[in-house]
Amino acid sequence: MKTDRLDNFTDAAFAFAVTLLVIGGSEAPTNVTMLSAAVAEVPAFAIGFAVIAMFWSAHVRWRSIRGEGDWVSTVLSILLVFLVLIYVQPLRAMARSLSTYLGGAGTPFSGAVGDLFLIYGAGFIAMAAVMAALFAEARRNRALDPQLRRALTGEVWIWIILIVTGLVSIAMTRFDAVDQYAPMVYATLPVSIGLFVWRWYGRRPDSAPE
Repeated sequence: MKTDRLDNFTDAAFAFAVTLLVIGGSEAPTNVTMLSAAVAEVPAFAIGFAVIAMFWSAHVRWRSIRGEGDWVSTVLSILLVFLVLIYVQPLRAMARSLSTYLGGAGTPFSGAVGDLFLIYGAGFIAMAAVMAALFAEARRNRALDPQLRRALTGEVWIWIILIVTGLVSIAMTRFDAVDQYAPMVYATLPVSIGLFVWRWYGRRPDSAPE
């Protein structure tokens, strides 16, 4: 029952974060101009929704493996809730900036790209670190079979890859010569994670390190 209430609280927090990404804000369009502006925000909403869904689905996946948690998993889950409610604002700014850059429509970010991705990266790293900690915490169960333990280890490494990617992006924002390329670092994630998954899960379980 305790776990169910915590998961319901976590799901509600993620759902609320998604509502903050809702197309067109809180005011319904009353003319064609407002409707066009709202539709132009669809790519930004899709980008933000995908990122929020990535973290939420990871927490669901963790819970399915972890089962009933203890005080450590409770604290980490509550910390994840706290972070997502803060992270949604820089995520929204990033998503709008990216969709405007790619499609030429929507509301652009008027500040420096480096500053935007410095703040966005900090939130991204914090949430990824919590997810890595959650999967690492699940590995403490000594009753896990080797295959499941290896899967959890792979999850930890995937989130570490996300953390390192965010750190590289933040580092680039501090140098004027390359700060405009900071957003592009995140585009390497499908390749880096894909290579890791192919390497980690493509090997025989009895040959993979713990």
